[in-house]
Amino acid sequence: MLNPQQRAAVEYCDGPLLVLAGAGSGKTRVITEKIAHLVARKHLAPGKIAAITFTNKAAREMRERATRLLARQTSADAAQALTVCTFHALGLKFLQIEHAALGLKRGFSVLDAD
Repeated sequence: MLNPQQRAAVEYCDGPLLVLAGAGSGKTRVITEKIAHLVARKHLAPGKIAAITFTNKAAREMRERATRLLARQTSADAAQALTVCTFHALGLKFLQIEHAALGLKRGFSVLDAD
């Protein structure tokens, strides 16, 4: 159950919204509820939604929560079109799409310190 401030954030659709709160306060819940609200009540196509996080763990958790909510409110298939990933994964996706414009070969590799 959402508190009144969380509910207001979920239902607000008149422009950008910044949610600032401490750890464990329900930010991920607000985001996933917002995704479900946009898809189920505002009829926004899931493919038009991007939820970007800092860690793979957070992205995985957010996708799982959004999938559960969408399965209850619309269909489990709706979640497949969502973009839920880290900033790094989103950057890589852009590079893969625009590789030719950047002078990169298709299927290029990105190396990290490990």
